[in-house]
Amino acid sequence: KVISFLAAVLHKKGTREDIENNMPEFLLRTMKKGSDCNPKKTFLIVAPLSVLYNWKDELDTWGYFKVSVLHGSKKDDDMSRIKQGKCEVALTTYEILRLYLDEFNSIEWSAVIVDEAHRIKNPKAQITQTMKSLRCSVRIGLTGTILQNNMKELWCVMDWAVPGLLGSRVHFKKKFSDPVEHGQRHTATKRELATGRKAMVKLARKMAGWFLRRTKALISDQLPKKEDRMVFCSLTEFQKAVYQAVLETDDVTLVLRAGEPCSCNSGRKRKNCCYKVNAHGETIKSLRFSYLMILQKVANHAALLQTDNASKLQEAHIKRVCNQVFSSFPDFVQLSKDAAFETISDPKYSGKMKVLQQLLNHFRKNKDKVLLFSFSTKLLDVLEQYCMASGLDYRRLDGNTKSEDRIRIVREFNSIQEINICLVSTMAGGLGLNFVGANVVILFDPTWNPANDLQAIDRAYRIGQHRAVKVFRLISLGTVEEMMYLRQVYKQ
Repeated sequence: KVISFLAAVLHKKGTREDIENNMPEFLLRTMKKGSDCNPKKTFLIVAPLSVLYNWKDELDTWGYFKVSVLHGSKKDDDMSRIKQGKCEVALTTYEILRLYLDEFNSIEWSAVIVDEAHRIKNPKAQITQTMKSLRCSVRIGLTGTILQNNMKELWCVMDWAVPGLLGSRVHFKKKFSDPVEHGQRHTATKRELATGRKAMVKLARKMAGWFLRRTKALISDQLPKKEDRMVFCSLTEFQKAVYQAVLETDDVTLVLRAGEPCSCNSGRKRKNCCYKVNAHGETIKSLRFSYLMILQKVANHAALLQTDNASKLQEAHIKRVCNQVFSSFPDFVQLSKDAAFETISDPKYSGKMKVLQQLLNHFRKNKDKVLLFSFSTKLLDVLEQYCMASGLDYRRLDGNTKSEDRIRIVREFNSIQEINICLVSTMAGGLGLNFVGANVVILFDPTWNPANDLQAIDRAYRIGQHRAVKVFRLISLGTVEEMMYLRQVYKQ
C-alpha cells in the first residue's frame, strides 16, 4: 500500500522512463533529460533495524525508486545525496534519527512514514520526543497493534500523527480513556457500560478522517486456514521442586502476605507498616517483579537460572533459590555450577522441552517448516544446543543478528527445504519479517503483552502463505504462565 502511494505521488509509470530517470545525472544530461533529473519530492521512512533492508528489497522489487539507506558506514554519503536532491526515498532507523535529528531537520521532507508506529506510545520516551521534534507536516504511521496496554497509547500515537486532534492528554483521559476503561470492567454498572459505549462511538467519529483500519477479514479469501492451539505442559519433578522452593522463600512469603493486616494491630496492611522491606532492605515492589521473573524462568527451563546478564538484585535472589534447591538434589551437589546447569539443559529436566521434542519429531516427518519463538535469548541458547545435538538444520535470528544477515536468514529459510526450523527472538524477529516458508509457529513462552505473540504469529500467517498454518502456544501447567495467558485474553 505504501509503495503504491509513493509510486503515485512520485508519478511512477512502471515503464522504461522510470528506469531512465534513475540513471546518473551525467547520462540524463546526455539524453537531454537533465531538467527532470532532480526529484521534487523526498520521503523519509523510519523503521526498526530488523525490517530496514526488507523495505529496501520491497521498494526495489515493486518499482524504480532512488533509494538511500541512512544506516551504517555510508550514512554520511547518502545524507549528502539527499541534500543534493538525488534521492526520492530515504530509509533510516529510530535510533539513527534520534542521534542525528538536527541533520534530518535540515532537509525538507515531503512526508515521513513510520513503520511499527506503536513504538511512539510513551509520551516521556526519548523516541517519542524525537519523532515529535522531526519537522514534517505530513506524518503517516503504520502499525498492526496501536493499542497494547491502555488507551493512553492511542492518544500518544495520534497526537504525533495529527497534533491536537484528540486534545490534551488530560482531556483525552477525562472524555474518552476513563469512560471506556471503566465500562470494560467486570464490575461495571449499566450506566458505566452505556457511557463507555457513547465515548467509544464519539472517539471513532473524531478519528474517522485520520485513522484507516484494515483487518485480515478484508483478505480472508487470500489466506489459508489457521489453527491456534494451547498446549499445557506438566512440569518435571525437578521443575516442581525448584518452583516450590521459590514459592517457599521468605521473600515470596513476604510478597504474598503484603495485603494482610499487620501483626502490630495498627490496622494497616503489612506492606504499609512493619513489613515494607525484607531482611536485605529490598522493597516489596522490587521483590514482586524479580521473583515473578524467576518463576517464569523456572516454568520454562531450570537452566535459565544461570545469573549471566541478570541484574544484581535478581542475581542475589537466584543465588538464594539455587543454594536451597541444589542442596536437595544430591546429583548436582558434587558438580560445579556450570556443570550442573549443563546437565539440566537436557530436555528431560523441562516439561516444555519434552513436549517440544515430540512436536519437532512429528513436524520433521511431515516435512513441515517451524518458526520457534522465545522471549528469552538465554532460552534460545538452550534450544540451539538442543537443535545441534539433534542434528537439525536450523537458523537463528535475535537482537544480535546483523541487519544484512536478517534478510539472508529469511531468504534461506523460505527457499531451502532442508532448513526445517528457525529460532527467533519474539522481540527482535516478531516485527515486519516475512517467514511465509513456515507453516508451523511455536510460541515457547508467553509474554504479558498479547500484541507480541500476535505479531510473531503474523510472520508466517500473511499474504503469500499458501499452506494452512498451525500455531502452538506452550503453557506450563499450574504456573504463573496460566495467569499470563489469562491476562493476554483480557487485554485482547
